[in-house]
This record gives sequence, structure tokens and C-alpha cells, in this order.
Amino acid sequence: MDTTGVGGQHRHARPDTVLDALDWGRVVVGTLARGIVATVVGMALWAAVPAVIGWQPTTVVTASMAPRLVPGDVVVSRPVPTPEVVPGRVLLADDPDQAGHLRLHRYVETGADGTIVTKGDANPAADSTPLDRSAVHGVGYLRVPFIGTPVLWAHEGRWGAVAAAAAALAGLLALCTVDAGLRRTGREARGTSAPRPPSDAVRVHGRRSARGPVVRGGARHVALRQGSALLVAVAVLGGVGAVAPHRAEAAPFRTVTSSPTSNLTAATLNGPTNVRCGLIGLTGVQVQWDYGSPAAARFQVLLDNQVVGTVGPGERSATISGGLLSLTGKTVTIRALDPTANSPWYADGNRTLSVAIVTAVYVCG
Repeated sequence: MDTTGVGGQHRHARPDTVLDALDWGRVVVGTLARGIVATVVGMALWAAVPAVIGWQPTTVVTASMAPRLVPGDVVVSRPVPTPEVVPGRVLLADDPDQAGHLRLHRYVETGADGTIVTKGDANPAADSTPLDRSAVHGVGYLRVPFIGTPVLWAHEGRWGAVAAAAAALAGLLALCTVDAGLRRTGREARGTSAPRPPSDAVRVHGRRSARGPVVRGGARHVALRQGSALLVAVAVLGGVGAVAPHRAEAAPFRTVTSSPTSNLTAATLNGPTNVRCGLIGLTGVQVQWDYGSPAAARFQVLLDNQVVGTVGPGERSATISGGLLSLTGKTVTIRALDPTANSPWYADGNRTLSVAIVTAVYVCG
């Protein structure tokens, strides 16, 4: 919409509310991007700068110290005198089981020969090989969370993830400048920019003006610049406060940790198969069976759930003796016993037999 000004000149009615919203949006996006970049750079400095004074940053690549230390964390270890290498400390040392590798585990006890026994907090058992004291590089002192994740990806050969992280960082750097024009305009509004060469006509918002340089919304852009600086400070302080490095020895050794890698498997014992009648006669009944593996300690013969005989592990038949009244109508069961000493485990056969009498001769089936 056009309006007529003094002297019949025309000027545009500017939508200042829309422009303000767009400008503030650029400020917020640029500020957040600068805050994230500043936080990442700050964490990287926390992980790298201690190396200047002889401390050793190390990227965690396994979950053996979870949940306190997880893959992608950087742990900075500092050299300490021998008296400070005591049980409960997280030690960085040469791994005796893998040449050229480092071990970052907790010192749990001293071996009989003075060596150091270590263990990962998440591992069910101590490390198989103890450490010599001369192999210790230092004690874990600072933990910088997640900053070593790209190094972990490279270690695992996940180059696609590394490239994606590099692209994301490049995008953040580009977003850091999205409000650069507003910051320059703010400087011009305060008169801090370099002087412009004189000109009879200056283009303002697509129109030429004979009145000299005009800065749109100068005071507003000063406020935008000041607000941008405040948002940067808040974003950086908030980011650093959320992920600031802290002591790597975050938990005392007596803390109970879970072990996601351990499991318990129950042993199985098979019962006799193909349980059947063998020889029959007037004074008893023979029962036969088959058996594969695992080995059984021995076999029991039960008559109506009462043990009436036991045979060795190599036997595959047993005879039940008895008179006419003691066997007729009874049920025969064959049971395999577990070979472990004093074990109560057993497994019954795949079928039971019922004893009957036919013309004074025992049969079973």
C-alpha cells in the first residue's frame, strides 16, 4: 500500500512487525548455532588441552566400565605418585593381554606378588591378567562425555557416521552467520562502521533516496545485537553446565553395578527312552530301556513311586522280583539320576509300564 508524503512523494508502509519477527528468528537460529559450536569446542578443549601438561586423554571404546564410563567418552588421566595408586582408583595402563592397547579399569585388589588386579565395573569377573605397577600411566581424573564419539566411529570403521557428523558441524558453522547482516546493521546504527563515500542518492529498500544513508530500524538492530550477545552467553553457559567434565572416579568401589554381559544357563538331564518290557516269568518282570546323553550316574526302578532297585550307569535293563499279589496292577517307572555328586536332579523315562497277570504269567505294557 502506498501513502503520499510531504511534497507529493510516495513511500511504502513497512510491515515492521513481520520484519521484527524474521529478524528475531535469524538471531535465535544464529545464537543457538554459535552456542552449540562453542560448547563442542569447549568440550574438545577440555579433552585436549590437559595433554599440554602431560595428562593423557583416552577415548572409551567398550562398555566394560558402564554405566559410569560409556563408549565415546574421553577420560583424561593424570600421572600420580605410587602411593596414590590404591584400590578403588580407575587406572590407565598398558594392557598385558593386547600389545599396543590400553586398559582403563578399576583397581580392585593387590595380588600376592604385589601386582594390581583390575576389573571393569560392568564385567562379572576380574581381568585375567594383573598389571605390573610399571605399566600404569595414570589415574582417571576427568570425564568429558561423548566428545570422542567420532573417534569411536572411526575406530569401528563407521565412516558414514563420521561424514554425517562433519556435515552437521559444517551446517552449524553456516548457521552461525545467518544473522551477520543484522549485526552489521547494528554497528552502523551506533555509528561504529567505516564511513561511506559521499553519494547523492542511496538505495534504501529497493528505492533511491536523495536524503543520504538511511539505516532501517537502527535502534531496533542495536537491541537485536545486544539480545544476540545475551543469548550466546546463556546458550554457552547452559551447554557447558549440562555436559561439563567431572571426576572420572564418580563412584566408590563398593557401589553395586549391573552386569549386562553375564547370563545363567540351566543344565539339562535326559530321561530314559523306549521304556519296554523284556523277559517275563512267574517270579518277576524284566524292564528294558534306551539311554543316550548326557551321562547318568545310575538308574532307579520305581514300583508305584517307591524305589525297589538301582542299577549302574551302563545298565539298560532291570528285573523286578515279587509274588503274585505284590506286582499285579502296579506301575513301573525308570528314572535317570544326575551324575553330579549329591545332586537331587533326576529325569523320568518317556513312559511307564503297568503290570498285569494272564494265566499266572506276569506281563507288562
